[in-house]
Amino acid sequence: MALRRRVFGIFLKIASLLLSLAGITGLGGSFLLHKYREYSMFFSSFYIILPALLAVVGGAILFISGSIGCLMSNKKPSCLHGLFVYFLIIVFCVVVTTAALAYTHKRKLDVDLAPLKDVFQNYSGNSQDPDTKAVNALQRELRCCGVYNYTDWLETPWFNHSSKYEVPLSCCNKNFHDCNGTLDSPLLLYNEGCQNKIEEKLRLVLDIIMMTSLVVLFVLVMSWITVAQLMGHQPPQEYRILDKE
Repeated sequence: MALRRRVFGIFLKIASLLLSLAGITGLGGSFLLHKYREYSMFFSSFYIILPALLAVVGGAILFISGSIGCLMSNKKPSCLHGLFVYFLIIVFCVVVTTAALAYTHKRKLDVDLAPLKDVFQNYSGNSQDPDTKAVNALQRELRCCGVYNYTDWLETPWFNHSSKYEVPLSCCNKNFHDCNGTLDSPLLLYNEGCQNKIEEKLRLVLDIIMMTSLVVLFVLVMSWITVAQLMGHQPPQEYRILDKE
């Protein structure tokens, strides 16, 4: 019996460490939250950040749950075990919701990024204009040009009102220092569009969230089984009849 409890205790400690590690990974959802703050105007609604927001919340609860699990792994059943189970139930609900939202948004990224074209159309070339700043920052960071490619700039009001046959300097490939944005040298520009680049990054983040959720669900189930075994094998209580005075 003691050996069995020790084995389940070791397993619970390993599972708790995995939960804590998954919690730290879940906090990585803050990356998407940070990017949304920078490029919120490119998204149709804030709902796209819900998977990341829930991942951060779930990550924090997972880390707390894992810490509690590590503390009680070698102890006799107590209120900590009950608290641990309650935390696992909360995490289960959060993780399932997070995975479902991530899957849903992955299938409709084109709808979530619908405003991207409008932002490019509103480009004015003024460095103080929010749309202009956002577009330039996006093209430099993702190393892209236009919505689908550099030819999208030919249909923007900024290009049509400009007397120059060129695109913004943020379209220039960093490897070519002599690039001045002219369309006479398209090979010096980034050849990929920004929408594909954003979708690739978002899909990667959402895939990580979904895969992490599946791993966490598996660890949660194993943790429940382990705690049930530990609480179900409590040492028998010894009772004795009190002597009457």
